[in-house]
Amino acid sequence: MNNFTKFLGVALIAAISFTACDKDDPNDTNNGKIKYAIWTQVGSWPNTNYYIMSADDLTKGSAKLEGSGIDVTTTLNNSVIVKDGYYYFYNSAEGKFGKYQVENGAVNTIKQVPMTNLKSLTGHTWIDDHTLVIIGLNATSTGVNYSIINTNAMTFTNGSVTGLPAFEDDFEAYQVGGDIQYKDGKLYFSVCLHNTTEFVVFPRLYTMAVSYPGFNVTATSTDDRVAGVGNTSGYFATSFVDKNGDMYFLTSWNINWTGVGERSPKNILRIKKGEDELDDSYYLDVLEETGHEAAAGLFMDLGNGRAILKYQEEQGNLNNEFGYSIIDLATGKEYRKLDEIPVNFGGERNVLVENGKAYIAVKTAGDKDYIYIYDSATDKVTKGMELAGGYVSFSRIDRLN
Repeated sequence: MNNFTKFLGVALIAAISFTACDKDDPNDTNNGKIKYAIWTQVGSWPNTNYYIMSADDLTKGSAKLEGSGIDVTTTLNNSVIVKDGYYYFYNSAEGKFGKYQVENGAVNTIKQVPMTNLKSLTGHTWIDDHTLVIIGLNATSTGVNYSIINTNAMTFTNGSVTGLPAFEDDFEAYQVGGDIQYKDGKLYFSVCLHNTTEFVVFPRLYTMAVSYPGFNVTATSTDDRVAGVGNTSGYFATSFVDKNGDMYFLTSWNINWTGVGERSPKNILRIKKGEDELDDSYYLDVLEETGHEAAAGLFMDLGNGRAILKYQEEQGNLNNEFGYSIIDLATGKEYRKLDEIPVNFGGERNVLVENGKAYIAVKTAGDKDYIYIYDSATDKVTKGMELAGGYVSFSRIDRLN
C-alpha cells in the first residue's frame, strides 16, 4: 500500500470516528440501522479499501464519505450477499462464512462459521427466505462445489455437482458462472472449459439444469456463439428470473476463446419457464443491438418487462467509461438508452433496483456526483441524492432496512 493510500485511509477513519452515528443519538430515527448502503472504493487494487455511505432517501439530500462512511475493509468486501438487512460473506482467504449487520457506524458480526468448500464464491441464489445456495470451483478447478446454508441457524451442507460436461483435449479445468438461479424446482447455471496454461477457453458455453437438493446435472444445452460465463465473482449481477418465470442471463467474462476470436462476446440468453434448456429462438447480440459492448457485470430486472444493461462506451478490456441501456425482454430489443445520465467511470454493481426503479450511482469527472433514478413505469430519469468524497468508484448499492 502506498503512502498516499495509507494517509487517506487514516484520514477517513479519523473523520468517521467523529461523525458516525452514535447509538444514543436522538436524531437517529432508525435505531442505529441504515436504510441504504452506498459502497465506495478508496484506492486501487490491490491496495483497496471499502467504505459504506449511509442514506435514508436516495431521491434527495446529500451525503459525504467523510460524514457518513463506515469502514468495512477488514470484515467485508463488495462480493457480499444481502437479504433482509443482513450481509453474508464468504471469506475464502480466511476460510469462514459469516452473517453481519451494519449498524451504529460499524459492522457487527452476528455469527461466523468455518468454511473451506469453495475456492471462491462465484454465484448464489435463494431457495427460500432462509435457505441460501452458494457455488464455486473446487481447489483444483476440476469440479464445482456447493454449500446449502440455513441462514437462521448458520449451519450448512457441502457437496459437489455431479454430471458436469466432459473435458475436451487440453481443456481440463472449469470456469463456473455466477449466473445461478432457482426456478421450477431446479438450479440453472453455466460453465466453460478452461485451458489454464494458455489462459483460453473452449469455444462453447454449457448451461445446465441441476436437481435440488441432489445437485446432479439433469440437462445440458450448449451455445457455440459465446464461450465465457456471465461472471465469475459475487461482485456482479448478471442474471435473474422475471415475473413470468423466465430466466435471462448475460454471458462472457472478457475471456479469450480459441478458434473464434480474441474475446467471447457478452450477449443475453434465455431459459423459459418450465424448460430446462436454452431458448433457441432467443439470442440478444448486445453489440449489434445497442452499438456498444456490454459491460462485464451488470444486467438487472426492472419489472414492467424491461431490464437495465450497463454498456461500455468503447470496446476492449481497458474501457472504464460506461452508459446504460433499457432492454425490452420480450422482444430482445433495445428500448432506449439513458442518454440523460452522463458518461460515468468505474464501479461494479453501482445500481439498485427497487419497485421498478433503477437507482444509479454515477461517478463523473466533476466535483459532485449524483444518484440518477430511472422509473420504468414513467420512462423518466430524475436526479436524486448528491454524493461527495474521496472515493474512486461506487461498488454497489443495497437496501438494508
